[in-house]
Amino acid sequence: MLIVGETGSGKSTLFRAVAGLWPWGSGTILTPRPESMAFLPQRPYLPLGTLRNVTTYPSKPDAFTDAEVRNALLRCDLGNLLDKLDREERWDRELSLGEQERIAFARLLLHRPGWVFLDEATAALDEDSQHHIMGLFDAELKGTTVLSIGHRPDLAVYHTRTLQLVHGRNGARLIVKPAGPAAAA
Repeated sequence: MLIVGETGSGKSTLFRAVAGLWPWGSGTILTPRPESMAFLPQRPYLPLGTLRNVTTYPSKPDAFTDAEVRNALLRCDLGNLLDKLDREERWDRELSLGEQERIAFARLLLHRPGWVFLDEATAALDEDSQHHIMGLFDAELKGTTVLSIGHRPDLAVYHTRTLQLVHGRNGARLIVKPAGPAAAA
């Protein structure tokens, strides 16, 4: 599902509420088990340490084989980083925002969560890179449920439904409609 709406309509607040990070308000949000969920914010968190540590986060660097880590980076068009896997750097300063976003998707390939929540997680990617990265859900993460927040109209083709938040006098109103290729027709 893709969540869209004007700036200030509450998209990121809804996202934070689903993540359990928004303590204000009332109501009930039913979510999957925490260990089956992954959240990719607008700016990925990159811990200190080696690039291997950054890629395998939140797991330990030795939780995956060298081949698994390398393959995940290759699948996310980060082959240029393979020789830097065991180098320690401030990766949040060394990598472009687009590379940081692709690292976050490499983590998804390693951890294979059942649910992924994306908050403009491809905003720094060009259209071709976004197409490749979002295509990973069809190619390698088929069983994963995706809930996205995004402003780019081209994101709709990667989702089957759209939830639109519309400003109203008494708060935001929700409108659910089909998305993806069928909605574009």
